[in-house]
Amino acid sequence: MHKVLFLLFGLFVFFQCGKSEGSIKLGIHSHNDYEQDIPFWTAYKNGLNSIEIDLFLKNDSLYVTHSESEIIADRTIEHLYLNSLSKVASSQLGIKKKLQILIDIKSESHTTLNRLIKTLNYYPEIIDKENISIVISGNRPIPKKYVDYPDFIYFDYQSLYPIENEKIWKKIALISLNFKKYSSWNGVEDMSVEDFKKLDSLVKMAHYYKKPLRFWGTPDNKIAWEVFKELGVDYINTDKPIQVSTYFNELTN
Repeated sequence: MHKVLFLLFGLFVFFQCGKSEGSIKLGIHSHNDYEQDIPFWTAYKNGLNSIEIDLFLKNDSLYVTHSESEIIADRTIEHLYLNSLSKVASSQLGIKKKLQILIDIKSESHTTLNRLIKTLNYYPEIIDKENISIVISGNRPIPKKYVDYPDFIYFDYQSLYPIENEKIWKKIALISLNFKKYSSWNGVEDMSVEDFKKLDSLVKMAHYYKKPLRFWGTPDNKIAWEVFKELGVDYINTDKPIQVSTYFNELTN
């Protein structure tokens, strides 16, 4: 009897340890996620909570690509992301934690966004989930137009200038800033005190606004991940989702 209980307990621990989804508390953003060998699933199974999709509209189809010249016929947002996300959202387990889908629009903003909304309406299991947020980045409408879009559409704000209109401000889910605009740190040498203080003030300002912050164009190594964690950056930007997930999970364990 004791051997059976011990075996069952061992199996329980094994399967729990194997479930990486949902294990990371620190926000980690899979930059250009479509460039991973297995888009969506690599980030999802490694517990990341923000996934970036570049989007280009051509001939009424929404292609996941950085530019028109790089379009590949079967790489649409439905094929690479929405179908997979739908399966997870509709399953018994569902999405257990908050998951941000950051859609970086590369083609004309209004027509692309309207086509995206039309597509998303075919996936109520996604847009009706409170813990899945669709955030629009890249080519966006001007801020005063944000309120014209459905409740399930939010926006990435790439500035720290406050917006006085509360309704517009509520449509902003994230503040993203270009790291290279504020620091030339390469992630290898020690960061200067001046740069650290400057970045710290940016993070604190975003948090004063009660908005999460992400830097893009950052160094992408263990030293950088630790520094951004210490700074309190809400989403660590990375092209190495497996390595970042493993690193922080090992520290936690």
